[in-house]
Amino acid sequence: MENKELIKPTLLDYAILGLIQGQPLSGYAIRKMFEETALGNYSSSPGTIYPALKRLQKYELVQKVERDKTGKSSFEITKKGMLTLQNWFLKPVEKVDVEKNTGELMLRFGFMETLEKEQRIHFLSSIHDLIKIHIKGLEAFYYKEAKNMPLHGRLAFQFGIDSNKTTLKWCKKAISQISNNEPL
Repeated sequence: MENKELIKPTLLDYAILGLIQGQPLSGYAIRKMFEETALGNYSSSPGTIYPALKRLQKYELVQKVERDKTGKSSFEITKKGMLTLQNWFLKPVEKVDVEKNTGELMLRFGFMETLEKEQRIHFLSSIHDLIKIHIKGLEAFYYKEAKNMPLHGRLAFQFGIDSNKTTLKWCKKAISQISNNEPL
C-alpha cells in the first residue's frame, strides 16, 4: 500500500487544485479550462487531466461529489488539498525559480487570491529582489563576454535581459496594485 503522505504534486496537479479551490468543477469543465486558457501549457489532454484527477482523489486532495439528481459529478478540493495548495503558495522563492521557473511562479501567483495581502506582496517582493540580482549577473556576464558572441547570440542574450527587466517592472506594478487594492 502506498503512503498517501509522500505525494509530490505535479504542476498539473497544482493547477487543478488552484482551479477548484474556489468552486467545484466537473472533469469536463476542468479540461475545457485547460483547453481554452494558458493552462493548456500544462496539458489539455483528457489522457492527462482525468488520470491527474484520479491521482488527486487517491491522495485525498480532491473528492468527487454528486452535483444533482442527473448523476453528474464534480470535483472539489479537500482540506488536505487546500493545505497542500497553501504550502505550495508559501514555498520560499529561490534564485533558481526566477532563473528557470518563472512559469511556475506565475502559476502559483495566479491562484494566490486566497492568501492574505501581505503574503502575496511578500511573494512578489521576493521575486522582485531575486530578479534584480539576476539581471545584474546577466548584465555583468554580457558586458564581459558580448565581444566573443555572434550577433544572434548577443541579440538573444539581450532579449533575456530585457525580458527580466519587463518582469521586474511588472512586479513593481503588481505590488503597488495589491498594496493599494487597485483594480487591474
